[in-house]
Amino acid sequence: MRRPATSLLTMQLETVGEIVRVLRSRLGLEQVELARMCGWRDASAVSRIETDRIHPTRRTLLKLAENLAKPDITGTPSEVRAWLLLAAGILPTAREVDELGDNLPDIESLPHPASIMDFGWYVWRTNEWLRKGAGLPEKHIGRNYVEVWFEENSSVRRHFGELWFELASVLVAQFREDTARRTDQRWFGKLLVLLRTLPDFDELWSNAATADVDAFGWSHTPLEGGTIGAVRSPLTADPRLIIGHIVPEDPDGRERMLKHGGLRV
Repeated sequence: MRRPATSLLTMQLETVGEIVRVLRSRLGLEQVELARMCGWRDASAVSRIETDRIHPTRRTLLKLAENLAKPDITGTPSEVRAWLLLAAGILPTAREVDELGDNLPDIESLPHPASIMDFGWYVWRTNEWLRKGAGLPEKHIGRNYVEVWFEENSSVRRHFGELWFELASVLVAQFREDTARRTDQRWFGKLLVLLRTLPDFDELWSNAATADVDAFGWSHTPLEGGTIGAVRSPLTADPRLIIGHIVPEDPDGRERMLKHGGLRV
């Protein structure tokens, strides 16, 4: 049988129940068979999961991934595990990111700003041009990108000066759109409480405009007379991680990025 279609590989907008139901169907398993494979005496547990009547624990998700994975049909164990954890709103740990090893792209060699973040906007990798171009503090890995931008007297605020507020507005609009379907997840509630203690965030959050993102995942940001673009895509090996690129869209955009140190000459 063929590898699963791309739509199956990027189910970040689906629920755990929908993913389990689709994968079980592809494997030709009945609910009672999957329950038995997972070591559950109560066969109705699978039914409750598939109808999203319960929120599975991490342990339950790992057990499901172990038994729903078949590389030629549904995906590898690590892929299925990542899809389920993503749908459940469980952020990756530093150890999980490190274990991806060579599956992570080499963003350091790119001539433009690039990053690897998770769906909660926690930063796991950045390259030289993002660190310079955004004025990121030395200690930013593992931290939330929005928090880094908004903390009082941050290096990002100092780097952009008067331009900071305009760019922060765009950042918040994108973050709000990204997390619109995750507001009931525990990590989001804790993060939002923290962000609302930071200067300017609550004002921009309450008045956030719709992010300018086209059908191909590109966003477009005016920058001092020029335009810069950003595109993000999920990592196939673990779609909880997002690869982001920032590039100039016109000569003026290029000049502004060079001005702020965010582009190789």
